[in-house]
Amino acid sequence: MAVRQGQERTSPGRPASEAPSSIQALDALERISDAVFALDRSWRFTYLNSSSEWLLRRPREELLGRIVWDEFPEACGSIFEQEYQRALRDQVHVAFESYYKPLDAWLDVRAYPSSEGLTICFRDVSPRKRAEHALNESEKFLRSTLDSLSTHIAILDGQGTILAVNAAWKRFAHDNGCAEDDDRCGVGANYLEVTEAAHGENAEEAAAVAQGIRDILAGRSESFLLDYPCHEPGGGNRRWFLLRATRFIGSGPLRVVMAHENITARHEADEAHIRLIREEAAREEAEAARERMNAVLERITDGFAAFDRDRRFTYVNRHAETHFGLKREVLLGRRLEEVFSSNHGSAMAALVRRATGAQLPVEEEQPSLVDNRWLRVVAYPSPEGLSVYFRDITEKRRVELWGRFLSDMGAASTRSLDCAEVVRTVATLAVPTLADGCAIATQGGCLDEGASIEVAAVTHELADALRAACAPGAQTALGRSVAQALRTEAGVLLAAPSTNSPGVESAVAVPLTLQDHSLGVLLLVSAHPGLRYGNESLPLVEELARRTALALENARLYRTAKQAVAERDETLGIVSHDLRAPLNTITLLSRSAERSLLRTHEEAHAAEALRKVRLVVGNMEGLIDDLLEVARVESGRAMLDVEPLDVPRLLHQVQALNELLAADKALRLDVETEPGLPPVRADRARLVRVFQNLVGNAIRFTPAGGHILLKAERRGDQVCFRVADSGPGIDAQSLPHVFDRFWQAIHTRKAGAGLGLAIVKGLVEAHGGRVWVESQPGHGAAFFFTLPGVPAASASLPLGGAASP
Repeated sequence: MAVRQGQERTSPGRPASEAPSSIQALDALERISDAVFALDRSWRFTYLNSSSEWLLRRPREELLGRIVWDEFPEACGSIFEQEYQRALRDQVHVAFESYYKPLDAWLDVRAYPSSEGLTICFRDVSPRKRAEHALNESEKFLRSTLDSLSTHIAILDGQGTILAVNAAWKRFAHDNGCAEDDDRCGVGANYLEVTEAAHGENAEEAAAVAQGIRDILAGRSESFLLDYPCHEPGGGNRRWFLLRATRFIGSGPLRVVMAHENITARHEADEAHIRLIREEAAREEAEAARERMNAVLERITDGFAAFDRDRRFTYVNRHAETHFGLKREVLLGRRLEEVFSSNHGSAMAALVRRATGAQLPVEEEQPSLVDNRWLRVVAYPSPEGLSVYFRDITEKRRVELWGRFLSDMGAASTRSLDCAEVVRTVATLAVPTLADGCAIATQGGCLDEGASIEVAAVTHELADALRAACAPGAQTALGRSVAQALRTEAGVLLAAPSTNSPGVESAVAVPLTLQDHSLGVLLLVSAHPGLRYGNESLPLVEELARRTALALENARLYRTAKQAVAERDETLGIVSHDLRAPLNTITLLSRSAERSLLRTHEEAHAAEALRKVRLVVGNMEGLIDDLLEVARVESGRAMLDVEPLDVPRLLHQVQALNELLAADKALRLDVETEPGLPPVRADRARLVRVFQNLVGNAIRFTPAGGHILLKAERRGDQVCFRVADSGPGIDAQSLPHVFDRFWQAIHTRKAGAGLGLAIVKGLVEAHGGRVWVESQPGHGAAFFFTLPGVPAASASLPLGGAASP
């Protein structure tokens, strides 16, 4: 249609024939920040605003008139397709949030149906989702950080009640008499009341603690410090603790952090140091005191350094010499800034300045002045200067890093049972967390396509070097390490830089083995001196290789199981097909012979025998049909032709089909339905078969004069059907097995192959329903199953209930 003279030019994607009100609406859609597009009932794009062009990264000229599933095939089968289909089918508004991988974004989607199609509004909510994830990770990090501290920490509310404690507090509580199975360890108790009620040896300290806490709660002070002594459980050695009560500064309710830190070693060291200063007047006595102090500090396993008020070294023990990488003669009398460059000593120097300025203990983890090591450093100020303790925690950090990686790797690798995806996941996760480059070479038979090499690296050059090393016959140092690991089935370390493997500082190759069967090799490479693999790394890499091999084996077993199921179904189909041919021949010959005997008026018993042959053939054909139906249901290939079915009409049809059989056994077959039942959406033929199997069982097992009831009632948005009889019932041991295949044929003497109830269960679940049985021996049995009801919006559609027989 041509644009009328003087009419405003239409924007892209907007029909020229739009009325002014429609044009204004479309212009409004162009200006909003939300992305909007419209689909007709054939799923073709009819409109896109500019925001949707930007978010979908496609111009509207490429999309208008195209089918959405063709242009965005990744959405097929996802929640996007499911919800759009539901909105259009049920004519309901839907809203959901989901991650869409091709756009690497979280989308907030709302779909509005109409008679012409579907209007979809969506926006990118990735920043909010990532912020939520970051907040969750931050909380986990804070909890793990508190639990990793050796200091006993408790959090109090504004009344002094303990809200939470860390792992060190719980360990201390268990050591001092808290029950092993009591994980609260004081949580919920009022710390202030406990200290105020204390009496005996430590009553004076307890009263001071109570007053300090009250001053903080009242706002008269921000913190409180107290050194106090106590004995080990059972009256053992005397220990010293530093109590720090600190008001938490921030928004929200008042919180007080109580920290009890074991300062016995520091206390002993400080006492020794003080004795040394006091005895300097007398040379001999001072020298003896110095020797005693040195003996104490040299025996402790931590590094220790003492500083005077000018932050100059006054003492360094032998463990501190190792951490500093310098002899004590070079350090004594000098400041950290004078000895070390800013890149090496700045972190510890800053910690010393903070502790001296605040006159409060300061603790943090720092990289060591020696490469590739980590320390936990604690600085304790005193009137005479400062004492610094540090402990090597490199191995602890390495174990924690590997533990987190193995946990993440296990969770990621189990999300897929595809060998190639498992290999790709491990290689991608390893870089750069554990290595600068990772290669996984799998041998033929592990993956469908045979031998394969998966590589992840921080640079293209390193990736090429890894591929070359994993190729057969590689002559580089990396290649020889890979070959040696495969040949010896043991881990191999490459600890020194190699001239024919440039850019590689350290590497480790470990075979992927499972039950003495080699699946390939795992190669990790470091390209910088700060990360080196040593003997301590080998068990961790071997554990990674073991888990990788186990994931590959699980994927292989899953593929083998799927192939076995497919072969079973194919064999069952072939056997059923081959059985039908002779059965058809027997049927035709029996019918022909029967007609011939009746025409020649020969003996009637011969004709009866042939009739029974046809009856047996019919039973065999029914068994074959049951076998095929079970195979289709279990493999998920049962195709359902669903339609809305009227429930009362359906039940009366089932009643009519079985009236003669029930009457022949002198049974009463009744139908009860609740008024106002919604229709159900189901395959009519399959649903009738479900009822026929259940009613047939009821007729078979109910004695003459009994009663069979067909009933339907509403349960929420579902319809619950019941087939109940007055027969002998089912014993408790048999109830869990009644829906198993062949169970009746194997475990009872009743007629039948034991497939009827297995077919019932499979067909009901294929419709999205649930089936169960209730019975008491001697009081009959009742079989129940549910089917989804048709929503009220669809109730006006033509119903496909069966016609009367």
